[in-house]
Amino acid sequence: MKKLLIYLFASLLLQLGALISPVQAQTGDVIPGHILVKFKSSAREDDISAQLKIHQAQIARMIKGLDVLVLRVPERYQDAILTALSKNPFVEYAERDYVATALMTPNDPYYIDQWAFPKIRSDVAWDTTLGNSVIVGIVDTGVSKTHPDLAGKVVARTNFTDSSTDDDMNGHGTHVGGIVAAVTNNSEGVAGGCPGCQLLSAKVLNDSGSGAYSWVANGIIWAADNNARVINLSLGGSAKSTTLENAVKYAWNHNAVVVAAAGNSGRSSKLYPAAYTNAIAVAATDSQDRKAYFSQYGRWVDIAAPGVNIYSTWTGDGYTYASGTSMATPEVSAAAALVWSTQYGTSSSAVRNRLESTADRISGTGYYWSSGRVNAAKAVAP
Repeated sequence: MKKLLIYLFASLLLQLGALISPVQAQTGDVIPGHILVKFKSSAREDDISAQLKIHQAQIARMIKGLDVLVLRVPERYQDAILTALSKNPFVEYAERDYVATALMTPNDPYYIDQWAFPKIRSDVAWDTTLGNSVIVGIVDTGVSKTHPDLAGKVVARTNFTDSSTDDDMNGHGTHVGGIVAAVTNNSEGVAGGCPGCQLLSAKVLNDSGSGAYSWVANGIIWAADNNARVINLSLGGSAKSTTLENAVKYAWNHNAVVVAAAGNSGRSSKLYPAAYTNAIAVAATDSQDRKAYFSQYGRWVDIAAPGVNIYSTWTGDGYTYASGTSMATPEVSAAAALVWSTQYGTSSSAVRNRLESTADRISGTGYYWSSGRVNAAKAVAP
């Protein structure tokens, strides 16, 4: 089946004028003219080709590892085609391609400005481990190629978006990457929560900070296939997706801890992929260990971390403060990477259990989040 899909992808992609419609053309949470479909393993080449022809569908991309095709279809018939494919006996499932967005609210030699690390005791954790050589996947807007505080940190990068560059032209991914692993003890800029970590940069949000679920799914799988032990998802959308959930499961089954932002609406509504079982959902707290006013919350949220006025790297060679569950998430990702480098780092489930069992049960635990606020020092303590 996989060889068949690769063949179809290679042959039909030649007919496609553009890979994916720009995300700016969204209507609500849906990418117009896009359908994600997984054909059953019993479907033959002729069966699949016939369905594509009937529905005037073209293959825009394949999500490797899941055998899911991203189809481009006439927008005016999108709903009808989705319904027909969902009922087709050759199809395992078909669904819309939804929109994911970065979860940050920008604010207007700087370790003293990084209040979050002492709060979660990362500085104490560093006496035990620096997380040397643990790889963290930053699935985001990209990570700056030129920032001096990220020099040598990104070991591989790729681009799944409609942007012409794999560099970060937005700033969000660079801010996230700096929180995880900015170069530390270099007498410059800021420190990273996991000083010894290396980064993978999968650009899945375009230069405006939005992206398709299919892009995000591809980025998750790419990071897992490239040996990421932690995958940071400071992004999300309000719609459920089988494809996105299966990508998270794929990473988990490849021994990667998936850490995802709970969202910034201030409500208890779920956000995806954070709400999936195989992801650690992260809420944001302030310097007083209170829930940040913007943070989404509920028993579906697993853990909390500082997410208000977080100082980190930015585009060019700059630095800035930003707030959001986007900023809290890499605090947890960095702590997870530190745990991977200790005796507790035996599996993704072991790392997750260690983070959650050692979290500080601050006020709101059991209501706003289930475990507490992450404590890196406790998580790595012998």
